Amino acid sequence: MLQGGIPKADVACGRSCNDYNHVKFLEGWYVLMCAEVSYAKIEEYPAKADRLFKVMMRLEFALKENGYCKDTNRQAAEVDWDGFANACLGATFFELIKAAGNVNVLIQTPPKRQSVDRNGLLSWEPVGSVSNIQELIGSLRRVRNNLFHGGKSGDPDRDRNEALVENALSVVDGILLYDDDLRMMFEGTY
Repeated sequence: MLQGGIPKADVACGRSCNDYNHVKFLEGWYVLMCAEVSYAKIEEYPAKADRLFKVMMRLEFALKENGYCKDTNRQAAEVDWDGFANACLGATFFELIKAAGNVNVLIQTPPKRQSVDRNGLLSWEPVGSVSNIQELIGSLRRVRNNLFHGGKSGDPDRDRNEALVENALSVVDGILLYDDDLRMMFEGTY
């Protein structure tokens, strides 16, 4: 047993540790100070992932401030993506951005959807090509979600991630150029 009566078996860090010299007492708890953590994998993301994170953060702020928000049953404010897509963008925006040709990957082969089965196993579900504005906004959100909620670790679409992020940024640019009020809120020039 270690000092304080905690058995060795109750102190663990996910690896076999027989040397308890790196166990420290911190604020009433024994903490196992494992040798070091490798952060190498965090560098394996698309080059513009940081920009996408910042852009999406600011876009969601601007959308909520411009009234495109809804409350949930948890009383948390969330962006009303479908309401925004229908009321502000619509079929006209979808046709314009499709014709521009800089979001073809997002439209033709959108990001897969990560799912979990009844046994808790993760898998990737293909998503059909995008045919309307709601699906395009859904693809934009899925790029963000897959990237920032851990779906791009061990990802089968690794070779497409750069293009998906680039396409997602192009959609946001298009949205901001299409809606002056939203752009002003996004830019902070209100």
